[in-house]
Amino acid sequence: MIAARRHALAAALLLGCASTEGVPDVPELDASVKGKDASPAEDRGAPIDLPQAVDVPPVRDVPTAIDVPPAVDRPSPLDVPPVRDVPIAIDVPPAVDRPSPVDVPPVRDVPPSVDVLPPPLPYPTRSLYRIKGLQPDFWPSYDEVSGNNVGGVAMNLVWYQWEGSRSAPPCASGAHAFEGHCFTVEPNVDNAIREWTRRGLVVTAVVYGTPAWARTTRSCTPAAPGFEGFCAPDDPVDYARFARFIAARYDGRRGHGRIADFVIQNEVNSNDWFDVGCGGSAGPCDTTRWISTYAALYNAAYDAIVAEQPSAKVLISLEHHFGTAFDRPSAASPLLSGETFLRGFAARVGSRAWRVAYHPYPPNLLRPEFSADDDPQVTYGSLGVLPGWLRQNFPSTPSAWEIQLTESGVNSVAPNSSPSAQATGVCESLRNVLGTPGVESYIYHRMSDHPVELADGLGLGLRNPDGSPKPAWAVWALSNRSDLTPPMLSCGFEDLPYTRLRRSYSAARGHWASSRNPPPGFRVEQSWRLWREPHPGAVMLYECRVGQHDLLSREAGCEGLRPLGPVGYIETGAGPGRAPLYRCRVGEGTDHFISPDARCEGQVMEQLLGYAFSG
Repeated sequence: MIAARRHALAAALLLGCASTEGVPDVPELDASVKGKDASPAEDRGAPIDLPQAVDVPPVRDVPTAIDVPPAVDRPSPLDVPPVRDVPIAIDVPPAVDRPSPVDVPPVRDVPPSVDVLPPPLPYPTRSLYRIKGLQPDFWPSYDEVSGNNVGGVAMNLVWYQWEGSRSAPPCASGAHAFEGHCFTVEPNVDNAIREWTRRGLVVTAVVYGTPAWARTTRSCTPAAPGFEGFCAPDDPVDYARFARFIAARYDGRRGHGRIADFVIQNEVNSNDWFDVGCGGSAGPCDTTRWISTYAALYNAAYDAIVAEQPSAKVLISLEHHFGTAFDRPSAASPLLSGETFLRGFAARVGSRAWRVAYHPYPPNLLRPEFSADDDPQVTYGSLGVLPGWLRQNFPSTPSAWEIQLTESGVNSVAPNSSPSAQATGVCESLRNVLGTPGVESYIYHRMSDHPVELADGLGLGLRNPDGSPKPAWAVWALSNRSDLTPPMLSCGFEDLPYTRLRRSYSAARGHWASSRNPPPGFRVEQSWRLWREPHPGAVMLYECRVGQHDLLSREAGCEGLRPLGPVGYIETGAGPGRAPLYRCRVGEGTDHFISPDARCEGQVMEQLLGYAFSG
């Protein structure tokens, strides 16, 4: 099944299909290769009662708000306590210091005047209410996407479709000369970038796909026929030239629109998707050579891109096997953990402002469940591990704390999932994203189901192949409508500009304090609010693992414990509407919890963490 899917996918790429968005970024389903359980479905209980999907009007005329439960009693994965009892989150009272829901869109594309270009543009800004984005699959209605308060889109720019052969000017009709090379620009791609920019969306480009002429000296090991394009290029200079062409053409100053985020290759810790010529008959991968090959490519591309756009963000792409337990350089399909790859990568990129583009799919792509217990996989459920680990390991590299989720989604197809389970998963993924400071963009993959993915039982789209909406479409479209009066907010958007810090309890495991959903089997007892963004007079709190429970700390290093992620900024001084928050210990550390009681409810008070907003 997996081989057939790979072959069909590669064939679509080789045909040079005009719609390059989304096609090659299909995650692997093979459990033996990537550790994602593809076992048959088991009885997970009745699905939650979510509303019928609706077509959401793209402008102000929006139907009555759909009641999406802000927290869901989801079944647990295997070997985890089976009960998850999370009550509905407490409504947040209107706050005087809540920012206006009216967003300031990115700087619009400015056509050049005669021969003089304006100065390079600053990085486009968007409010937290527009953190959600989409891989739109060239959806025919721009209004239906941008009209639902979407902050950005991701597009795949496949190098071999722009420079399939190496040729010098004079260029053929439809091609453009740049640094002595000819590049072909697909009109539909060009028009889409221009139109998304005009509508105020931030465009992210995933830049990959090595042409045959640029991979003649490296002996690669394609995962399947047609995967030759994932071979690492022979010379980073050739790839960097293409990246610079893209950065120059789409710099927002020449009338073509703007790309502000550049993802360098795709899931580079997997040899299937960034092929350095190892695995299988070629033998084990050399970890040093693998990481060095990518770092050289990244450095050349980074320098080329920022030469054209000094404010652009240039990102490394990783799939969700993050902990070092997943280092498998000798596997048939070699894999390096995110931790191993990032350590080696960071040591090779000098002072460049690198950032991470991450794919936090559920642990089993065919199933909709995810949990805080997914670590060492970093999924929607264990999302905080990534920013926590980055802050712990790179305290002097603040750019590394900025994370973009550039590809991920939730399955809707039986027998492993259902449309209602997908809708629940989408809502809870948004809740965890909003509860994780440092995540600045969440691109959902994808607008509509892809037939190749459907053949393998994977339906990630918000819409069916015939265009009809699934329940997840209504959840996704209506969750962040801060642009309406009154606003329609759910799935965590109702808490902004705060995170919702919850104290939960499980008789089997003790207490849990997090701005993300607790593991299965925990019941929420109390909640407070923290700032999601930096705020004067406030400091970050971090969640850290202690055995089967957690504790909160002001230390980014988590006091030497496994980091589970930032939870928000807590005020350092008392004030109206604020409650003191203490870290308390049971006995010698068998349990920790947070409390507004200085006497720690009869237990041991370890420290005052700060002052959180009540309610």
